[in-house]
Formats: sequence, C-alpha cells, structure tokens
Amino acid sequence: MRRFAMPCVGAAAAAVALAAPAHAAPEPSFAPHTQAAAKVAADGTLLKQKNVVSSSKFQTGGYCVKVGPDAVDLADSIVQVSGGPAGGSTHAYETPTAACGNAADTILVYVRNLNGAAIDAGFTVTVH
Repeated sequence: MRRFAMPCVGAAAAAVALAAPAHAAPEPSFAPHTQAAAKVAADGTLLKQKNVVSSSKFQTGGYCVKVGPDAVDLADSIVQVSGGPAGGSTHAYETPTAACGNAADTILVYVRNLNGAAIDAGFTVTVH
C-alpha cells in the first residue's frame, strides 16, 4: 500500500496572501467639495488622501498632516478634524507650529482621551 504525503503548500500560500504590505500607498479619496482631506491611522500612516502628500506621528497623540501638491491657504480655510477615541477629543491647528517644522502647508493634530491625556488614535481631517 502506497501513501502520499502532501506538503502544506496551502497553509504557506494562505500566510503569504494574508500578509499586508508595511506601508502601501494611500488610496485616493473622492471628496469633491474639499480642498484637501485625509484619513490617518493611529501610527501616523496616511490611509486615504485628497491633496495630502504626507502624515506623520511626532509624539503620542501628536500628528502632522502636510497638504499638497495643489496649494491650499490653510490660514484662509476651514479645517475640521474628527475621530479619535470614544469620549475623547481631536484638535487641529492650521497655523505654522514648531512641532510640524513651522510649515505653512502643514496641519498639527492632537488627539486626547476622555481624561485629556495624549493618546494614539486614528482620525480624519478635511480642509474646506
């Protein structure tokens, strides 16, 4: 009687298929009535964007979101940020800040928990 052993090719293929790329390019976002928009992960990764070139986390609960390549006058725009933890808060500053290199094209975002402590959490930001 002969026995054939099948290698575990299926399990290895499944493991490879489930592995996500470390930093995939952000998806474009359809937001026709905004100058810029972004969806940012808790680690600062830019997940979706419209006219946003980068996002980064510089400290716990502190993020920089750089708009572009099309010019946006942040000082003359309405910037909205939402998301973060349940019961917490998100704050956006569209004026140049030292934390984001004093860049006029960069939005500073702070995320806080219910007690006001800095916390890493994803958020969305839109510029009108």
